[in-house]
This record gives sequence, C-alpha cells and structure tokens, in this order.
Amino acid sequence: MLSKSFWREGSMQSTCDRSLPEDMWSVVIPGDRRALWSERVVLCLSLLYLCVHTLPQAWRTLNTDFPNYYMAARLAHEGYDTSRMYEWSWIEREKDHRAVDIRVIGLLPITPFSTLAVWPLTGLAPLTAKHIWILLTLAFLIPIGRMLRAMTSLSYQQIALSLSLSFPLYRNLLFGQFYVLVLLLIVAACWSYLRGFRVLAGALVGIAAACKIFPALLLIFFLQRREWRGLVSGIVAVLAGVAMSVAVFGWNVHRTWLFQILPWTLHGEGLQPYTTSASISGVLHCLFLPEPQWNPHPWHPSPVCYALLLPAMQMLFLAPAILLISREDHTQSRILLEWSVLLTAALAVSTIPASYNFVLMVLPACVLASILLQRKRYGWLAALEIAYLGIGFPMPSPHRPVGLALLLYVPRLPLMLGALCGIYALLWRDPQARATAPDWTRYAWVTVMVAAVIVSTRSTLYLERAEREEYAYRLPLQAQGFLNSSPQSTGTGVRYSAFTLTGYHLVTQEQSGVWFDPPDEAPFDDLSFTSGSGHIWVERASSPRSQIVDLQEPSRVVIDDGGEPMVSTDGKDLAFLRSDHGRGRLMVRRAFQANAASEVALTAPGLNVYEASYISEKEYAFSAVAGGLPPEIYLTDAGHANSPIGLGETRYPAISPDGKWMAYSHLDHGVWNLWVRDQGTGATRRIADVPCNQIQPWWEGDSRTLLYDTDCGRSVWFTAVARRRAIP
Repeated sequence: MLSKSFWREGSMQSTCDRSLPEDMWSVVIPGDRRALWSERVVLCLSLLYLCVHTLPQAWRTLNTDFPNYYMAARLAHEGYDTSRMYEWSWIEREKDHRAVDIRVIGLLPITPFSTLAVWPLTGLAPLTAKHIWILLTLAFLIPIGRMLRAMTSLSYQQIALSLSLSFPLYRNLLFGQFYVLVLLLIVAACWSYLRGFRVLAGALVGIAAACKIFPALLLIFFLQRREWRGLVSGIVAVLAGVAMSVAVFGWNVHRTWLFQILPWTLHGEGLQPYTTSASISGVLHCLFLPEPQWNPHPWHPSPVCYALLLPAMQMLFLAPAILLISREDHTQSRILLEWSVLLTAALAVSTIPASYNFVLMVLPACVLASILLQRKRYGWLAALEIAYLGIGFPMPSPHRPVGLALLLYVPRLPLMLGALCGIYALLWRDPQARATAPDWTRYAWVTVMVAAVIVSTRSTLYLERAEREEYAYRLPLQAQGFLNSSPQSTGTGVRYSAFTLTGYHLVTQEQSGVWFDPPDEAPFDDLSFTSGSGHIWVERASSPRSQIVDLQEPSRVVIDDGGEPMVSTDGKDLAFLRSDHGRGRLMVRRAFQANAASEVALTAPGLNVYEASYISEKEYAFSAVAGGLPPEIYLTDAGHANSPIGLGETRYPAISPDGKWMAYSHLDHGVWNLWVRDQGTGATRRIADVPCNQIQPWWEGDSRTLLYDTDCGRSVWFTAVARRRAIP
C-alpha cells in the first residue's frame, strides 16, 4: 500500500494529484489471510509453470514471430534492398540462405519501424538473439510493475499475480513477440501523463503507434482533453519513427505497406480472416462470407449482412470510448479509466487480434481491480478475474466450425466486449463527469462517426461483392496451401507453388492424382520453377544460396546461385535471376544443357529486376526498379536496349507463346489488376477491374488464355489459382 508522502516525493505537483480526495491512497485491501495465502500459492504455481514449461520451450526454439522482426532488421543491417520484404517467397528465400531454423516466415502486417527494435541483435545468431530478447522482455516487466503499483495502489504481489496469470505473456515469451515492449510504452505514457509530463506521454504513445498502429487511438485522449503539447509530440514521434524507418528500409517498402497492406488489414483481411479469433471481422467473415477453400459453408452467405454489421458494430463499441472522455475531470481514477477504455476498445475492434496482443489487458485489469477494491465491489471483482483469465486463455477450436456453432469457440470476444462495457458503465456513472456542461465537440464526433459508418458500409459492400465475382474463374485445386502461386499448365493439369506450414512445395495436379516436391521433411524450399521438353527445372532455396536443379536429376546443379528459372521457347537457353544484396539481375545460360554453357547478363547492375518473361535472347520483358522509383516494365530488342514502355507502376510481365501479346499487372488504388498489351501496336486493355490482386499471369499454349494468382475473398497475397480467357 502506498502512502500519500510517496507521491509528494520528487516534486510531483500535477493537477491530477491536487484534485485527489484525501482517502484515494488509503484503499484497504481485504486482509483475509486465507485470501493472501491463496494469492501466494497461485503466484508460485504460475511462476513455476513459467520457469519449468514456458521459458525452456521459448529458449530452445525460434518458433514464430521473432524471426520475422529479426530477418527484416538483419537484411537492412547487411545493406540489402528490402523493398520486397513483404513478399512471402522473397523473404522466405532470404531466410533459407541464412539457415534460420524455422520453416516459414512472413512480415505481414508488421510495420517496418517495429523491426528496428531488434536491430542491435542482428549481429548474433537468430536463437542467441531471441535469448537476449526474452531476457529483455522479462526485464521490461520490472518497470511495468513499479509504474502499475504507483498508479493503482495494488500491492506488488497482486501486480505480479496479474502478470503471471496473463497467458498472452507466455505467448509473447514463446514467440519472441513485441507486445510487452508496447505495454511498457503505454504504461510509461500513462504514468508520465499523471506526473505532469505531457510531452513525454505523447511521445511515448507516438512511438507505440509507429510500432503497432492501434495505440494511435490513445492520441484521441490528448485531443479530447485539449492537451495540445501531448498531441503534437505524439504526432511528431510518429513522423520521426516513420522518417527513421524510411531512412533504413527505403521508401518503396513503405509505399507497399501503406497502400497495399494497411487497407487490407483495416478491413480484416491482412491475414487469414476466416478464423475463430477475438475479432468482430473474423466472426462476421465466418458467418456471412463464402470462400471456396477457407469457408465454403458460411451460416448465411450474405455480403450485405457483413457490410451492414461490421462498420456498425465496430463503431458501436468504439464510439463511447471517445465520447466519454471528460475534459474537466482531472482525478487520477478518471484518467486511468479513460486510458484503459481506449486501450480495451482498440483491442476489441482490432481486425487481427492474436492471443499475444492481450498482454496489454494487464493495464485495464489492474486499474479496474484497484477501483473495485476501493469501492468494495467484490462480486464485480470476481467477474473481472474470470473475464481476465478467459480473455487470455488459449481456447481450442475445431478446424472449421459450422454455422452459429463457431460462437461457442470465441469466448474471448464476448469477454472483451463485456469488460469494455463494464468500463463504460464506470465512466458513465461517475457523478462528477455527468455534472459537467455539455460539450459541442461530442456532436461533431457523432456526426463524423455516423458519416464514417455510412461510407465504410458502402465501400465494404462494393469490395465484398466485387471480390466474389472473381470466384467464377477459380480452379478447384485438390491440394492447396495458404498461398498458391505461379501456375503453369501441364497440358492435362496444372502445376504451381504452394506455401504450407511445412514450407514451399511444387505441386502438380493431373487427372490421375497430385504430386508434391519436396517432401515435408526436406531442408529446402521449392520457390519457383519452369518446364519444357519433358523436364522441370526448380529453384531450391537453402543455405548459402538458391540453386536451380532438374527434377529428373536433382543431384545435378544446373545453375548455382540463381532463382526464378525461365526456359526459352526453343529449349536451348535458361534465363534466371541472380540476386546481389536483394537486387535482382536478369541472366541467361546459353546452351545450358551443354558442357560448354556460358552465362550472359541481360540487364545493367543499376536495375533491380523483380520478375521477367523470357522467350529468347532477342525477346523478353522484365519489371524492375531504377533509382528507388516504383517498378515498371521494360522491353528489350536485338540490341538489349531495355527501355521502359511507359505503362505506369506495373509488374509481372508474361509474353504469349506467339509473341503477339503481353499480360501484366498494373497497380491501381492499391491493388494489382490484369491488363494485356498488343505487342504490335502497343495498345493496352484492362482484363478485369476488381478490388483485389491478380498477379503472376502465365499464358497457355493457345496464347489466349491466362492462368494467374488471385487473392479475392482471401487475405492480401494469400493467393488461389484462376484461369481466364484474355483474348476473344
């Protein structure tokens, strides 16, 4: 228990302290010795579980998600061009080259800035770096506990109990996640505000927002309370973080994140959306939105219901957190409740909440427990304890729950919403807040919120309806991964690359069956391939570099240090990409099956080639970046002029077998859609206009039909395979 003299030390003279009632810090916590010893027993058991189970498991394995942060920071530290680091196969290739002991890796939807936290550890081996990160995470708990003690008057034992009973904390340690650091920033910001350090509080919130976006909601607290210095410092901190990140990673990767990843994340499709998670959007996806592979039998297929419910429900639970902020009430309990409600609301309406996110509920739980103990509301305190445990507890769920039964497997969401409504009740019943004069800004907020719901409903309805129009072109693959890409026709079937939890595999689907390469236990990934004359050449990514091999003779290396193979139409030459610090260069191995084969570079070192389409040494196209500009498509001729053809921001060229057409993807409003170009006249025509990505086109033998990747109705770049007639 804290004495009042503790808060007077250090010249702590903020308005919050002066307005506190005399008995604020004389909270009497029940002295029942049985309750005290029960707390000690539970604390000892939870610490024993942490030391015996969680820490040893976290210590000996990389798991996910620490390698994601580590790889991004390490690539930047080594001077790599990281403009493509959000592409699944690109980052997987770099992971394989460094023998990072984890099967799959991906950065979606992590912000580039957040990866800089592990920058100092990138000189160490990945597992050693994780060991240091685990120790730092445990160290972060010490200042978190001290600040919570100072703000809530709970005992150290009670705060330690709230931390040790946070199952999301164990997940953070196991996965090497980032959210304990975010919790430290938010708790420190709240503590700084209460001590009168408004600028520091805003800056800490800004840093947290640059890391994980949703803490930006806390800036509304400064706006509503007219704390302009705190608000400005928060905005400046965000901008400074972005500027630092751009200086390290370059602008192109931030353009990708801002315009291609963030919009998908906001509407709930940044990662697999059909999951029984604590997400309003996830539950509504499962109930109302069909998807042939991930959600073939929703309870009631209706994009209209989804579009009406999602924005309305999100705003319904978020709006009171903003409207109940009181500018006049400076009591500490009120301020703590307002911070808690904004943080809880941000988690409740988040579109991709993972279990480890909810370690942030430690702050609201401690604040509520302190207030309920002060008011002797022990029944509500018991309910809070049950909700807190339920929110963090890892609940098992079936692979694909059917209909309304899925609601039985998402207790975290109703518990989160229940906790949120409980904080709203405490704020609403505060007599001092209800006695304040009406504030006209609340009416402005309501107007903005209603307009936002209307606009969001219309855009969501258009998005979901348009995405499902693409289903008519989807191929019913017998074996699919989370991502199925780069499809090619075999004549009687289809061949593609599939990303699964065991890595990347080459999948061949014929009428007689399905074949995978490599087997699940293989120490490498099949990331790209090409075929011709009865042969299949595949890129196998492993340490220290990728190699192209012939599947008929997998022990013979055709190309050492190369990927993305492309065989010429006459079958004599093999074009490929060779990477130098993340910058691709188009190469060709002439007469590659002969002993006297020679290699020639087809592009200049100044171009960073992303992908290419190769017919012959006199006819090829590629997409590339020059001087940090957006990618665009280049065409060559007999003199290897390699000139851009002025199609705007374009990628994924594919020249038809007869040489008359080139399919490609053009970026428009943050998505890549298919276009086709007449190679004779230069005329272009859009093939489809959908609010999702169509990439990696490949022409069938008739030079009229395209196979391609599409993520419509799925999550960003988690593509399925589609076929469409492009030329009438």
